[in-house]
Amino acid sequence: MQEDRPLFDMYKLLEQLISSYDLETTLNILAKNIAELMSVKGCTVRLLDKKTMMLEIVAAHGLSRSYLEKGPVHLKDHPVDQKVLCGECITTKDILAEPHVLYREDAKKEGIRSVMSCPLTVQEKSIGVIRIYMSEPHDFTEEETKRLKVLASLGGILVDRVRIWKQMQTLIEISQSIGSTLSLNEVLAKIVENATKALGFTAASIRLLDEERKTLEVKATYGLSEAYLKKGPIEVGKSLIDVECMKGCVVAVPDVAKDGRLQYPDEIIREGIRAILSVPVSIRGTVIGVLRVYTSNPYSFSRSEIDFLSSMASSGAIAIENARLFEHVKSEYEELAKDVWKWYDWGKHFPRF
Repeated sequence: MQEDRPLFDMYKLLEQLISSYDLETTLNILAKNIAELMSVKGCTVRLLDKKTMMLEIVAAHGLSRSYLEKGPVHLKDHPVDQKVLCGECITTKDILAEPHVLYREDAKKEGIRSVMSCPLTVQEKSIGVIRIYMSEPHDFTEEETKRLKVLASLGGILVDRVRIWKQMQTLIEISQSIGSTLSLNEVLAKIVENATKALGFTAASIRLLDEERKTLEVKATYGLSEAYLKKGPIEVGKSLIDVECMKGCVVAVPDVAKDGRLQYPDEIIREGIRAILSVPVSIRGTVIGVLRVYTSNPYSFSRSEIDFLSSMASSGAIAIENARLFEHVKSEYEELAKDVWKWYDWGKHFPRF
């Protein structure tokens, strides 16, 4: 019966996790259970902030608040986490004997001696680090490493589940906005804000073609400076990424410093933008504009991020079409009203037919 205990504990863990759609709650349940299942002092879950390239604590168990708040973990200053985010599972038998360890005195005060770090992966992309801590120097076994990898894989599935749920909620909110208002500016503003926040990027914009289909005019932005927006007109013929987008293609620029298709490369880099994803905004098969998101670090966009942004672009297209139809009906109504008033002014009674 004792042999069935790990299986029972895993079942209980899954039972708790299935009922949660909140990321922080989900990962705190995971951290607590990892610490208990692996009989260690504590556990932390850190997610990589794409804007700052820092590993931010989102969940922890068994560690003091003072230790958790000891200081930031900048990825560039932490070679171990760089390797972990490349897919390695790294163990340290005694952190007090390792010169590369950040916050070694804080760890000593907390009573931490051994650490294992494992990547938290979603769709084959490492998004964070799960760490377990022991109070004595410890040689982690192959079995312990495998167990943490399994639990980290479960964590990745849960993070992806919460992400999908949030994106669905965002799309529902945008759909409700389209149905509840005829203000195109209001809907487009919500789209760029929600695209930025849902994907965790730096900024977003929607640009639509002018009547001559030569220039992309700004219609809504989020997170971009006035100086950047005034850099000059986006001429489709001079912006090769937009030439591609106007053909209905999704265009990703993983590193703007290495891409020669941009019209304003210096201004883009000065704004702090290092990667761009552009998706076409289309109505009835005709591309009328571009929805873009921007990151502050070189970045490889995932298929799910592209699909979500494409869905947002489709919502924008619906809003634009609704607004144009409304303007058309409004214009026809106003013309009809003018004709009616002309008839009324000609005499005391409406004309007979």
